[in-house]
Amino acid sequence: MNHDKASGEHARLAPALWESVQTEKLSWRIAAQVRAALFSNQVRAGDFLGSEASLAQQFQVSRTAARDALRTLEAVGIVEIRMGAKGGAWIASANPERFADALSIQLSLIGASALEVFDAQMAIEVLAAEKAAQRLLPEHRAALAAALQAVKDARGPLTGFTDASLHFHEALVEASGNRVLLAQFKALRFVLTPLLAIYTSADTAVRVVASHTRLFDAICRGDAALARRLMQERIRIVRASFIPAWLAEPALHRASADTARPEGRPLEGRRRPEFTHNTTETR
Repeated sequence: MNHDKASGEHARLAPALWESVQTEKLSWRIAAQVRAALFSNQVRAGDFLGSEASLAQQFQVSRTAARDALRTLEAVGIVEIRMGAKGGAWIASANPERFADALSIQLSLIGASALEVFDAQMAIEVLAAEKAAQRLLPEHRAALAAALQAVKDARGPLTGFTDASLHFHEALVEASGNRVLLAQFKALRFVLTPLLAIYTSADTAVRVVASHTRLFDAICRGDAALARRLMQERIRIVRASFIPAWLAEPALHRASADTARPEGRPLEGRRRPEFTHNTTETR
């Protein structure tokens, strides 16, 4: 469907889809209508909403209100704003990475505790391990094997061991075929990294590699019950090892964001983060 045809069809359907907005907080109400239309499948990824001017006309508001609504929708990832002759607002394509980043930030801001994080990990990964064993595809097996090898290779200096281990966990959740579980784990991974990195040691690495290897073998054999049990045991061991020290050591509380400060409160008694001016991208 070309841009002109999309514009014409949208203009024809718009009166039946959108309500006139003539009260306070106009931009918020416009955004709420578009959000509701997305959740009810009235609009889908790739649909053309219209230009700023046409949306203002459809909602019977000023262009300023329409512009503010589009900015709000763009900020939460619902719409994509395109510039140029064929520009305008389009329903955005799916981007789970954006969701994961936003959710991990909110988990940090609310001060999610280590206890809560490990509970969430248990809920996500135990089910994922079971499902991965039930439906393992060749490409997922290959990804898991590569991730496991990366964990083994990271035992040397240990600098990248935690990241490698969590990448294995992410590959396992992806192998479950459940995109909702995967999106949640991607967010959780950001929060887990500083928690687990504190306890990374040579002895820990040996145990983790052995645990991952047993789990990988169970999944490859299609033993869902064993995969589920192994994942439960591993997370329980990590939790049991971490929580007593976490309760006794304030530094670990900070690592888990459990001492998140109220909004506007200064960083009293804490070293301010040092930001770099080097913006060179690294991978």
